Amino acid sequence: MKTLSSSGKTVVVTGGTGALGSAVTTRFLSEGATVVISYRQESELGMFGGAPVDRFFPVHADVTVQADVQKLLDTAVAKTGHIDILVNTVGGYLPTKPLTEISELEWDHMMSINLKSTFLCTREALKRMAGHRYGRIVNISAMAGLKPSSGKSAYAVAKSGVSLLTQIVAEEQRETGITINAIAPDIIDTAANRKSMPGEDFTKWVKPDHIADMIFYFCSEAAGSISGTTLRVTGGI
Repeated sequence: MKTLSSSGKTVVVTGGTGALGSAVTTRFLSEGATVVISYRQESELGMFGGAPVDRFFPVHADVTVQADVQKLLDTAVAKTGHIDILVNTVGGYLPTKPLTEISELEWDHMMSINLKSTFLCTREALKRMAGHRYGRIVNISAMAGLKPSSGKSAYAVAKSGVSLLTQIVAEEQRETGITINAIAPDIIDTAANRKSMPGEDFTKWVKPDHIADMIFYFCSEAAGSISGTTLRVTGGI
């Protein structure tokens, strides 16, 4: 039987202190993996006060900057000698507005934080996974990128690009033992989303822990035949 264990694996989680990233980080640490995360603010690391110091390595990095991405992944290789898994959780959302009201700065930010970050981290991880005959990459797309609606053009285009990039890389890596998949949640149940949408029914939103479970499965040996897919996760919406 193929295992779901990640013991002994090296996992890189971008945005490892975010609502979703921290759930992913915690899940892999609990399964015995060594986890290297990117973070932006020192204060964010307090939630990992009990993490095993020999298996948890935070790296200050902006994953929209190539040099920072290289530093993040080189740290993972320096600590363990290899990278087995990359989970790209860094992303951002633009409040709903029509295309005519979106500034160039807002458009560029959506492309950078959602799509460029995924491109850079995926590219650099693939270089370091090459030749090992094993690798797992999981990206975070969004339902808005698969089922577009008005007022979400910049965000939807960026997330649609994440899913398309996932498909293309899966084709390129078909014979290498490296798989790449994406998860497309609808609204994730985070403190920030609850604050911005106080009138919504939170019980219908997707829980970060549930997404972490799906990511963990995609990264297992049992999911070795799955690559290039975007899993739609809509909760009760």
